[in-house]
Amino acid sequence: MNNINLLLFRGSPRSNIENVEMWNEKLPCDKLIIRFTSEYKAYKRAREFFMEHKEYTHLVIATDDIVVQPKHIELMQMRLENKDPPVFSGMMNVNQNDVEDRNICHTIGMKERRLRKYEWIKKSDITERYMNVEFAGFGLTAIRRDIVDGYPIFSADKVFQGEPPHRGASLDFVFCWHCKENGIPIAVDTKIDMKHLRKSGTHRVNTKAGRCEWWKVGKEPIQLPRQGLD
Repeated sequence: MNNINLLLFRGSPRSNIENVEMWNEKLPCDKLIIRFTSEYKAYKRAREFFMEHKEYTHLVIATDDIVVQPKHIELMQMRLENKDPPVFSGMMNVNQNDVEDRNICHTIGMKERRLRKYEWIKKSDITERYMNVEFAGFGLTAIRRDIVDGYPIFSADKVFQGEPPHRGASLDFVFCWHCKENGIPIAVDTKIDMKHLRKSGTHRVNTKAGRCEWWKVGKEPIQLPRQGLD
Protein backbone atom coordinates (compact mmCIF):
# COMPACT_ATOMS: atom_id res chain seq x y z
CA MET A 1 0.00 0.00 0.00
CA ASN A 2 1.33 3.43 -0.95
CA ASN A 3 1.78 6.22 1.61
CA ILE A 4 -0.27 9.06 0.10
CA ASN A 5 -0.31 12.71 1.18
CA LEU A 6 -2.27 14.95 -1.15
CA LEU A 7 -1.96 18.71 -1.58
CA LEU A 8 -5.08 20.09 -3.25
CA PHE A 9 -4.32 23.26 -5.20
CA ARG A 10 -7.17 25.54 -6.19
CA GLY A 11 -6.43 28.59 -8.31
CA SER A 12 -9.37 30.78 -7.38
CA PRO A 13 -9.79 34.00 -9.38
CA ARG A 14 -13.43 34.16 -8.27
CA SER A 15 -13.64 32.82 -4.68
CA ASN A 16 -17.34 33.67 -4.63
CA ILE A 17 -19.11 30.47 -5.69
CA GLU A 18 -20.85 29.46 -2.48
CA ASN A 19 -21.46 25.84 -3.47
CA VAL A 20 -17.70 25.45 -3.98
CA GLU A 21 -16.37 27.48 -1.06
CA MET A 22 -18.61 25.78 1.51
CA TRP A 23 -16.79 22.46 1.02
CA ASN A 24 -13.16 23.60 1.14
CA GLU A 25 -12.72 23.40 4.91
CA LYS A 26 -14.41 19.96 5.00
CA LEU A 27 -12.10 18.28 2.51
CA PRO A 28 -9.88 15.61 4.12
CA CYS A 29 -6.54 16.79 2.74
CA ASP A 30 -4.35 19.88 2.93
CA LYS A 31 -5.19 22.69 0.52
CA LEU A 32 -3.29 25.53 -1.15
CA ILE A 33 -5.79 28.14 -2.33
CA ILE A 34 -4.44 31.03 -4.38
CA ARG A 35 -7.05 33.73 -4.82
CA PHE A 36 -7.51 36.69 -7.19
CA THR A 37 -4.40 35.84 -9.23
CA SER A 38 -3.90 35.13 -12.92
CA GLU A 39 -3.86 31.46 -13.86
CA TYR A 40 -0.21 31.32 -14.92
CA LYS A 41 1.08 33.02 -11.75
CA ALA A 42 -1.12 30.91 -9.49
CA TYR A 43 0.04 27.63 -11.04
CA LYS A 44 3.67 28.74 -10.94
CA ARG A 45 3.43 29.55 -7.22
CA ALA A 46 1.58 26.30 -6.49
CA ARG A 47 4.23 24.20 -8.20
CA GLU A 48 7.01 25.98 -6.33
CA PHE A 49 5.22 25.45 -3.01
CA PHE A 50 4.63 21.77 -3.74
CA MET A 51 8.24 21.15 -4.74
CA GLU A 52 9.45 22.84 -1.54
CA HIS A 53 7.13 20.76 0.66
CA LYS A 54 8.45 17.24 0.26
CA GLU A 55 5.85 15.81 2.64
CA TYR A 56 3.29 15.83 -0.18
CA THR A 57 3.23 12.96 -2.66
CA HIS A 58 0.76 14.39 -5.19
CA LEU A 59 -0.26 17.83 -6.42
CA VAL A 60 -4.02 17.67 -6.98
CA ILE A 61 -5.51 20.39 -9.19
CA ALA A 62 -9.14 21.49 -9.14
CA THR A 63 -10.36 24.78 -10.56
CA ASP A 64 -12.48 27.11 -8.44
CA ASP A 65 -15.77 26.28 -10.17
CA ILE A 66 -15.90 22.56 -9.34
CA VAL A 67 -17.92 21.26 -6.40
CA VAL A 68 -15.38 18.96 -4.74
CA GLN A 69 -16.79 17.03 -1.79
CA PRO A 70 -15.06 14.82 0.81
CA LYS A 71 -16.25 11.66 -0.95
CA HIS A 72 -14.34 12.66 -4.07
CA ILE A 73 -11.08 13.08 -2.15
CA GLU A 74 -11.66 9.79 -0.32
CA LEU A 75 -12.20 7.89 -3.56
CA MET A 76 -9.00 9.38 -4.97
CA GLN A 77 -6.97 8.55 -1.88
CA MET A 78 -8.19 4.94 -1.83
CA ARG A 79 -7.20 4.37 -5.45
CA LEU A 80 -3.80 6.01 -5.09
CA GLU A 81 -3.06 3.98 -1.97
CA ASN A 82 -3.59 0.74 -3.90
CA LYS A 83 -2.39 1.70 -7.37
CA ASP A 84 0.34 4.03 -8.54
CA PRO A 85 -0.84 5.92 -11.65
CA PRO A 86 1.39 8.90 -12.49
CA VAL A 87 -1.66 11.06 -13.31
CA PHE A 88 -5.09 10.27 -11.91
CA SER A 89 -8.21 12.38 -12.40
CA GLY A 90 -11.87 12.74 -11.76
CA MET A 91 -14.25 14.23 -14.30
CA MET A 92 -17.02 16.82 -14.51
CA ASN A 93 -19.66 18.19 -16.84
CA VAL A 94 -18.26 20.56 -19.47
CA ASN A 95 -20.97 23.22 -19.55
CA GLN A 96 -22.91 24.21 -16.46
CA ASN A 97 -26.25 22.62 -17.33
CA ASP A 98 -24.87 19.78 -19.43
CA VAL A 99 -25.65 16.25 -18.25
CA GLU A 100 -23.78 14.38 -20.98
CA ASP A 101 -20.41 15.80 -22.03
CA ARG A 102 -17.56 15.13 -19.59
CA ASN A 103 -14.29 17.04 -19.65
CA ILE A 104 -12.28 14.05 -20.82
CA CYS A 105 -11.31 12.91 -24.33
CA HIS A 106 -9.97 9.63 -25.64
CA THR A 107 -7.85 11.59 -28.14
CA ILE A 108 -6.33 14.99 -27.47
CA GLY A 109 -6.98 17.85 -29.90
CA MET A 110 -4.49 19.63 -32.12
CA LYS A 111 -1.99 22.08 -30.68
CA GLU A 112 -3.07 24.89 -33.01
CA ARG A 113 -5.99 26.56 -31.24
CA ARG A 114 -7.99 27.45 -34.35
CA LEU A 115 -7.85 23.80 -35.47
CA ARG A 116 -8.45 22.35 -32.02
CA LYS A 117 -11.51 20.25 -31.31
CA TYR A 118 -12.50 18.53 -28.10
CA GLU A 119 -14.34 15.27 -28.66
CA TRP A 120 -15.89 14.98 -25.21
CA ILE A 121 -16.70 11.56 -23.81
CA LYS A 122 -20.42 11.34 -23.07
CA LYS A 123 -21.55 10.09 -19.68
CA SER A 124 -24.07 7.71 -21.26
CA ASP A 125 -21.24 6.05 -23.23
CA ILE A 126 -19.10 5.30 -20.17
CA THR A 127 -19.15 1.62 -19.23
CA GLU A 128 -15.93 1.32 -17.20
CA ARG A 129 -15.07 2.57 -13.71
CA TYR A 130 -11.47 3.31 -14.74
CA MET A 131 -10.17 4.36 -18.14
CA ASN A 132 -7.10 5.92 -19.70
CA VAL A 133 -7.52 9.09 -21.75
CA GLU A 134 -5.29 11.52 -23.60
CA PHE A 135 -7.04 14.60 -22.22
CA ALA A 136 -8.48 15.29 -18.79
CA GLY A 137 -9.12 18.91 -17.89
CA PHE A 138 -8.02 19.77 -14.38
CA GLY A 139 -11.05 18.25 -12.69
CA LEU A 140 -9.45 17.01 -9.47
CA THR A 141 -6.32 15.77 -11.20
CA ALA A 142 -3.63 14.17 -9.02
CA ILE A 143 -0.09 14.45 -10.40
CA ARG A 144 2.58 12.32 -8.76
CA ARG A 145 5.65 14.12 -7.42
CA ASP A 146 8.08 12.72 -10.01
CA ILE A 147 5.81 13.93 -12.82
CA VAL A 148 5.58 17.45 -11.34
CA ASP A 149 9.36 17.44 -10.92
CA GLY A 150 9.77 16.60 -14.61
CA TYR A 151 7.37 19.35 -15.69
CA PRO A 152 9.20 22.57 -14.81
CA ILE A 153 6.42 25.04 -15.59
CA PHE A 154 2.67 24.97 -16.21
CA SER A 155 2.57 26.73 -19.57
CA ALA A 156 -0.28 28.28 -21.54
CA ASP A 157 -1.00 27.14 -25.07
CA LYS A 158 0.79 29.81 -27.07
CA VAL A 159 3.98 28.07 -26.01
CA PHE A 160 3.24 25.73 -28.93
CA GLN A 161 3.91 28.70 -31.23
CA GLY A 162 7.15 29.57 -29.46
CA GLU A 163 5.72 32.34 -27.28
CA PRO A 164 6.46 32.80 -23.55
CA PRO A 165 4.73 30.34 -21.19
CA HIS A 166 2.36 32.95 -19.72
CA ARG A 167 0.77 33.73 -23.11
CA GLY A 168 -2.52 32.07 -23.98
CA ALA A 169 -4.72 29.75 -21.91
CA SER A 170 -5.51 26.03 -21.50
CA LEU A 171 -2.77 25.02 -19.06
CA ASP A 172 -4.48 21.64 -18.67
CA PHE A 173 -4.31 21.04 -22.42
CA VAL A 174 -0.59 21.79 -22.55
CA PHE A 175 0.06 19.47 -19.61
CA CYS A 176 -1.87 16.66 -21.30
CA TRP A 177 0.20 17.10 -24.45
CA HIS A 178 3.32 16.79 -22.29
CA CYS A 179 1.95 13.51 -20.94
CA LYS A 180 1.14 12.22 -24.44
CA GLU A 181 4.59 13.05 -25.81
CA ASN A 182 6.36 11.51 -22.83
CA GLY A 183 4.36 8.32 -22.56
CA ILE A 184 2.72 9.29 -19.26
CA PRO A 185 -0.72 7.66 -18.95
CA ILE A 186 -3.67 9.64 -17.61
CA ALA A 187 -6.14 7.50 -15.70
CA VAL A 188 -9.68 8.60 -14.84
CA ASP A 189 -12.04 7.33 -12.16
CA THR A 190 -15.49 7.86 -13.64
CA LYS A 191 -17.05 7.52 -10.19
CA ILE A 192 -15.40 10.83 -9.23
CA ASP A 193 -17.97 12.80 -11.19
CA MET A 194 -18.33 16.38 -10.00
CA LYS A 195 -20.56 19.36 -10.71
CA HIS A 196 -18.90 22.07 -12.80
CA LEU A 197 -20.39 25.53 -12.18
CA ARG A 198 -18.66 27.07 -15.17
CA LYS A 199 -20.83 30.17 -15.50
CA SER A 200 -21.07 30.94 -11.79
CA GLY A 201 -19.26 33.62 -9.82
CA THR A 202 -17.36 36.71 -10.92
CA HIS A 203 -13.66 36.86 -11.77
CA ARG A 204 -11.89 39.34 -9.50
CA VAL A 205 -8.30 39.29 -10.75
CA ASN A 206 -6.92 42.86 -10.75
CA THR A 207 -9.79 44.07 -8.54
CA LYS A 208 -8.57 42.40 -5.33
CA ALA A 209 -5.05 41.75 -4.04
CA GLY A 210 -3.77 38.24 -4.63
CA ARG A 211 -3.82 35.93 -1.64
CA CYS A 212 -2.17 32.60 -0.90
CA GLU A 213 -3.70 30.39 1.80
CA TRP A 214 -2.35 27.10 3.16
CA TRP A 215 -5.13 25.07 4.74
CA LYS A 216 -3.87 22.18 6.86
CA VAL A 217 -6.55 19.70 7.88
CA GLY A 218 -8.23 20.69 11.12
CA LYS A 219 -6.41 24.03 11.42
CA GLU A 220 -7.08 27.64 10.54
CA PRO A 221 -5.74 28.76 7.13
CA ILE A 222 -2.24 30.23 7.13
CA GLN A 223 -1.77 33.36 5.03
CA LEU A 224 1.46 32.95 3.05
CA PRO A 225 3.54 35.77 1.54
CA ARG A 226 2.12 37.26 -1.67
CA GLN A 227 5.38 36.98 -3.58
CA GLY A 228 4.85 36.30 -7.26
CA LEU A 229 1.11 36.94 -7.17
CA ASP A 230 1.12 40.56 -8.43
